[in-house]
Amino acid sequence: MGKEDLKGKGEEERLVQWYLLKTWAGREEELVQKIRRTVPASAYQECFVIYQERIWRKQQKSIVHVEPLFPGCVFLTGEPVYGTDCESAYGGLPILPVMEEDAQFLEKISGKEHLVKLSFVQKDEAGNIGRLSEPLNGCRAEIERMQFKKRYAMVRHRLWGEEKVLVLGILLNEDRGSKLLYKDGKNRLIAERADNAAMDIEIEGLKRSFDRGDGVE
Repeated sequence: MGKEDLKGKGEEERLVQWYLLKTWAGREEELVQKIRRTVPASAYQECFVIYQERIWRKQQKSIVHVEPLFPGCVFLTGEPVYGTDCESAYGGLPILPVMEEDAQFLEKISGKEHLVKLSFVQKDEAGNIGRLSEPLNGCRAEIERMQFKKRYAMVRHRLWGEEKVLVLGILLNEDRGSKLLYKDGKNRLIAERADNAAMDIEIEGLKRSFDRGDGVE
């Protein structure tokens, strides 16, 4: 069977192959931009960093900090091209294939935007976890610890053939009405909302999902 036949057979049913490149922490976007400049666009589908949202509480303010979920990791989808020029673009780094189950998990929690968004956590009167929104709800059985004060959950998941502990950001009802600041990975202010309308809308939307039972438990 020829390559074209293989490509056409079940093409829409198969998950696109993911690859991993490891670089220095803090230089992820530098590598992404280098690949986009040097490697022909036809040689791959996407080249990206997976980011996550985290909330920091400082002086009665909620600061949403956007940072890489896996420092030093850059992902590539499609089939990487090899050759002198491309190897230079990849910084001489090895291109490691990602197992399908790992790619499915990463796609599930980060979506098409490659961003792991804050999960809304609803607590009962005793302070226990009631309901969760995605993406954390999909990892509910793997939650090891929930730190409400610092707004994160620790999730233990098998990734890349070994146990990994992921720290994922959470959003609580009491975050409504607080000042919301968006900062990037270099602690630079991206946006500021004094009324926090966006967060209020998101929480209300998640509450309606709870009432309907849409993807939450």
